[in-house]
Amino acid sequence: MAAPHPAPYGPPPHVDPRELRPSRTWYWVGGALIPLSLALGAVLFVTLILQATTPPDFTAQTRGTQSTTFTVDPAVHTQPQWLLYGSPTPVDHTACSLTGPDGQQPAFAYPTFNHEVEDPEGSWAMIGMTELTQAGEHTLTCQAPDDVRFALAYGADLADHTLTGLLSSLASQLTLPFLGAAGGLLLIIVTAVRRSSHRQHLIDQRTPHHPEQPRNPRHQNP
Repeated sequence: MAAPHPAPYGPPPHVDPRELRPSRTWYWVGGALIPLSLALGAVLFVTLILQATTPPDFTAQTRGTQSTTFTVDPAVHTQPQWLLYGSPTPVDHTACSLTGPDGQQPAFAYPTFNHEVEDPEGSWAMIGMTELTQAGEHTLTCQAPDDVRFALAYGADLADHTLTGLLSSLASQLTLPFLGAAGGLLLIIVTAVRRSSHRQHLIDQRTPHHPEQPRNPRHQNP
């Protein structure tokens, strides 16, 4: 007669979620990291957008027919590009001229890209660009109505105000928020996997193991 089939073991042992490790607190930590990182990313993004739409730091400014001077310092101004802005638009770079330390007059050329910004007095537009390689004091002289403003900006200072500079800043400054959000999601996943593994381990420990049923002698090999 065949041996009786062993009775079922019944439901698995109960495991209190509070017993599982790691603690459920890590769910809250990971869940908090995600919105905090996204909020930080949003703040940085808005800050960069505002920076891109504000005027660069003007080295020299003048109005109407007035002249202004500025100094080219090779230790500070390591790149030769200088940019001329005018306000209100439209205004042309031909209204202005530069005079260098030795009396030479570097010419302005039309800009190779557009850049328009706002300040409390109105809008500025880049209207010209030139290269200054001679160190020393330069003079900017313009001929325009008294309500027209002109300003010079060092070209390297414009990097954060252009689309290329904005994208570069976004890539560098948004890395931390991205890593924070990814880290929070990874923490939640790892916590869930480890708690599930621990739960299965506890169930295996608490499940009674029945002795192996003896084999039927008639089924044994002679």
